[in-house]
Formats: sequence, structure tokens, C-alpha cells
Amino acid sequence: MSFTNFNIDKIAEEFTSDAWEAFNEEDLNTYSDLEIFKEEWIDTKTINTNECKEYCEDLGYDIFECHPAFGRPKNWSQAGYNAIYDALAESDKTVKWEELIDENKRFEYNG
Repeated sequence: MSFTNFNIDKIAEEFTSDAWEAFNEEDLNTYSDLEIFKEEWIDTKTINTNECKEYCEDLGYDIFECHPAFGRPKNWSQAGYNAIYDALAESDKTVKWEELIDENKRFEYNG
């Protein structure tokens, strides 16, 4: 596993932990709630320009690349958003809605 893959999984695990917490607090009740949560979670991560630069570097994101969903980033915040969005989509450690509502997965997550 490369350093980049480690960082991708690390950010996915952080998101997954926060998503489980929100789900257990009944803040996530539908697939749409999870998608909105993800967008807001990424927005919160990409407020600081220096942190956005670090995300791009750590996650191996090409800031000059035209993103298929969002287009070419116009600033570091957009580039950081794209990097995190792609990392969450790429990692198999990112929780899916189906896993949140699966009682067995909930038991496994809570230990």
C-alpha cells in the first residue's frame, strides 16, 4: 500500500466514524441525509487553504485535473474538496448507507 492509499483510507475511516456517530444519534435517517452529511463534512474540512493544500498532496490529487463532476478547481478549497470527495469514493473503508442500516454491521462497528 502506498502512502497515498494509506491517507485515502485514513480520511475514509475518519468520515466513517463521524457518519456512524451521526447515524447513532439519529441525525441520518435516509440515504439523502448521508449524502448531505458527506457534503457538509467535506465543506468543513476544506475551509483552511493550507489544509486543502495538504489534502491535495497527501491524497495525490492533481489540482490541474478537470474533475468529472465538479470541473477544474478554481481555488485550493475546491481542489481540496475534490481530493476528499474522490478519496471517499475510492476507499472501501467509506461507509455506505446499506451498511448503516444493516443491524449486523452496526453491531460490528460498535464492538
